[in-house]
Amino acid sequence: MSSTTWNQILRYLQFAGYAIVFGALPLSNFFMSFGMFWLAGAWILQVGTDISRKKSLLPRWYNFKSQRSAWLISFIFLLALVGLLWTDDFRHAQWDLRMKVPLLVMPFLLATLSPISTIEYRRLLGIFLLSLTISVLWCLMIYWHIVPKNYKDVREISVFISHIRFSLLLVAGIFIMMFEAWDKPFGKALTVLLSSLFLLFLFVIGSMTGFAVLIIVILYLLLIRFNKFVSSKKGLAVLTAFAAILIASFVYITHLWIEYFDITPLRSEQLEPNTRRGEPYEHNLDYQMVENGHYVMTHIAWGELYEAWLSRSALHPDSLDGRGQMVKGTLIRYLASRGLYKDADGIAALSDADVKAIESGVTGIHENSSHGFSRRLNNIFFEYANYRAGRAPNGHSVFQRIEYWRAAFNIIREHPLTGVGTGDVKTAFASAYEKMDSRLDPQFRLRAHNQYLTMALTYGIFGLILFLIILFSGWKNPGHRRPLLRVFIIISALSFLTEDTLESQAGVMFFVMFLLLFTLKREVILSELRRI
Repeated sequence: MSSTTWNQILRYLQFAGYAIVFGALPLSNFFMSFGMFWLAGAWILQVGTDISRKKSLLPRWYNFKSQRSAWLISFIFLLALVGLLWTDDFRHAQWDLRMKVPLLVMPFLLATLSPISTIEYRRLLGIFLLSLTISVLWCLMIYWHIVPKNYKDVREISVFISHIRFSLLLVAGIFIMMFEAWDKPFGKALTVLLSSLFLLFLFVIGSMTGFAVLIIVILYLLLIRFNKFVSSKKGLAVLTAFAAILIASFVYITHLWIEYFDITPLRSEQLEPNTRRGEPYEHNLDYQMVENGHYVMTHIAWGELYEAWLSRSALHPDSLDGRGQMVKGTLIRYLASRGLYKDADGIAALSDADVKAIESGVTGIHENSSHGFSRRLNNIFFEYANYRAGRAPNGHSVFQRIEYWRAAFNIIREHPLTGVGTGDVKTAFASAYEKMDSRLDPQFRLRAHNQYLTMALTYGIFGLILFLIILFSGWKNPGHRRPLLRVFIIISALSFLTEDTLESQAGVMFFVMFLLLFTLKREVILSELRRI
């Protein structure tokens, strides 16, 4: 075999490894790992070839040293190694290091493998977009009941990876198309079509994170090109349209908020003492939780409620509904959302469809009568109402984070300089929850869900500063051909506010692969030279 043919085979093998990883990002943790091992195999073949041809390996090492982004990312893993010096729980430390292995391996591999070409770069983005499209279509087919799968929460239609991480991938995909496909043949049509599909999914699951990141990145892009936009009629039209969308969104959310919380204060003298049939009502004035503009824990006649419900349903109020919640809790919330009293008359006013919804675990009429975005806002409003009323935020994703962050700040306050070390994070959180007498049940006492807080409490303030330097190292001079780098940095920085992104394999691979893809040097191959 000629050396030219062998070199071409090595290039194909290397590209296949890249393709497996980028194709797996929205679909499979297993194939992400498989792609990493494939790239390691390609690297071994390339190095072995260099050795057999008596070529020096120093150029590969120099290439790694010259790629600042590559060795800076590696420092995150090295920081975790240093954190072992003041760690007691080495079992958890091993788990943490295993999750972060790609932060060491991938920068070295990608910086010492043969540089990819611009054509290969664009093909990899195309593979990623194709994989995103396939995964979105599959998830939407689950939502439309074309693909059979039971789910309790609409966000569970994201069956391949976490719905939050999937939302971030979709946002990244939208901006990749805007920068890389818009000016290509059929690029405008493709960008509009796929972006609409991705936005539809974000709308269906009510992804607050996805829309927030999308809006912030668009605001950044408009601000840096503000002078260009205001100098043309088209630009002014774009600015006006975006401003109108923001104002309309604010008005809409404000309207939903007022509709949910516009309720008169509770006064015992204004509450009926008995039902129409004479049973005394129970009014819990100390627990002023609301559901869709109505108090939940007032006008409860448990005797009538049980009897009337059992005449409509075979599911006992003290049993579990389709979502594993107590039926009586679901029942009184649903009745409150309809503005009905929790008595025999309230049960009689329910339709058969209402009864089935309650049995399945639906807690309010907004779940069936509103779209994903509105439904998600209503759920957040309920979480706030529940938290404000003094109840534990167990199972409530937004307000659980307040407890996580309180615990994290307490740990940082006790260990400001060095943190608790790589392996002692779990133990530190358990202790913090106990000291603050957290209202969270043990199964909900999780980590910070904020990468910045996690870095600070694990490695101290200096570890956090190093992490910020690494994250924003490519911001100053991203290169005129790589505006996507800054967009990706913004997306990553925002994702770190609500997730421990680098504490999972999918998060680590998302961060490291795109950051390296947008920063590593690319080469021009012969076929590209012929096009110039």
